[in-house]
Amino acid sequence: MNNHGNDGGGVQGLMTLANFFKVNLPKFKGTTSPTEADTWFQAMEQALQAQVVPEGQCVEFATYLPTGEASHWWQGVRHLMQQGDDYITWNAFREEFYKKYFLTSATTAKELELLQLKQGTMFSRMCQGTPGDYEEWKCIKYEGGLRSDIFSSVGPMEIRTFSELVNKSKVAEECVKKAAAERGSHKGSFP
Repeated sequence: MNNHGNDGGGVQGLMTLANFFKVNLPKFKGTTSPTEADTWFQAMEQALQAQVVPEGQCVEFATYLPTGEASHWWQGVRHLMQQGDDYITWNAFREEFYKKYFLTSATTAKELELLQLKQGTMFSRMCQGTPGDYEEWKCIKYEGGLRSDIFSSVGPMEIRTFSELVNKSKVAEECVKKAAAERGSHKGSFP
């Protein structure tokens, strides 16, 4: 995204987040539908261009709109991508977004669709394919059943080895239990 100038209508002041939100863009909760993910991303990109948001602010503005699972995903990815005070480029954000919500979603949706087929001896290629393919599918299914507090810890890691994912989930669950116990013990210490 290249937003270095203005629209030719005179000098434009700095874009503020408050002004950007006046566009009333939709929130993004995360999805298994590649069409929904792509529609949100395209709307965001058009709004950033129309509002002439500088390159250094595009990711900052856009990432105020993900909520729930999508917000947890972004927090983990941002932590891995952020290097010092450098901003994350729009192209880097686009690549991570589509890697998470479009390519994987499209693959997963098709695999789940294949699993629904009940025609003679037809089975999903995931069950007939290489063990590595099946391993990834098991991980995706397992993540889908995790509580949100545990998924927020292990989901951004995108672990695709089933035994490792189960172990990390157990560790995350123990951390959640320990934090809850500590919060509970502090409540009783005040009059």
